[in-house]
Amino acid sequence: MVSKKYLLLIAAMGMSLMAAATNRFFIEDFSISPGETRTVSIMLDNETAFTAFQCDLYLPDGLTATNFALTERKTSNHSFSTSLLPEGAIRMMSYSLQIKAYAGNSGALVTFDVTASDNFTGPSTIALRNSLFTTLNGVEVPLDEEVCTVTLAPLGLKGDVNNDGNVSIADVTTLIDYLLGASPDPFNINNADMDENEQISIGDVTALIDFLLSNM
Repeated sequence: MVSKKYLLLIAAMGMSLMAAATNRFFIEDFSISPGETRTVSIMLDNETAFTAFQCDLYLPDGLTATNFALTERKTSNHSFSTSLLPEGAIRMMSYSLQIKAYAGNSGALVTFDVTASDNFTGPSTIALRNSLFTTLNGVEVPLDEEVCTVTLAPLGLKGDVNNDGNVSIADVTTLIDYLLGASPDPFNINNADMDENEQISIGDVTALIDFLLSNM
């Protein structure tokens, strides 16, 4: 019969090997303008197959987060939820009742929208802490804390709604998509406020079309 001490040794060795594997849960550095909302991805690069996780997201003053969702790396069996912790962090949790692994070994696992306040100045940091992932065998693997830097985006070109450096019909399309409830990314809310009334409306679409026609 295999002794209990021997089984514990095997389990400890297995956890050490998984910890040594290249597994990261992180956000890449990005820039944002005051008043802007943009979609941000939380990336999972994993050599180990994972079925569940929990992680705490810490945001600085001036940034808020909404609309959290799993990407196509989930299976139909994966559940996902978020909750606000007493200290202000946002806890994310995901699991599969049928113990299915997330698809792939790299790429975005979670997306969410970040909105900068009108007086956001940057640079600031967003931290991912207490990341704990579960393997197919039910072993919990803690991942390192990750920090991304959020900088202030330079003032853009009025009318350049999609941040491509030009003002064109593509910006009109992006602005209309935004007004219809889509979440175009990138979307520069400051450049979209064509009439400078601090609101995004059909009036900005009209002003942008007028601008394009007058510069043809």
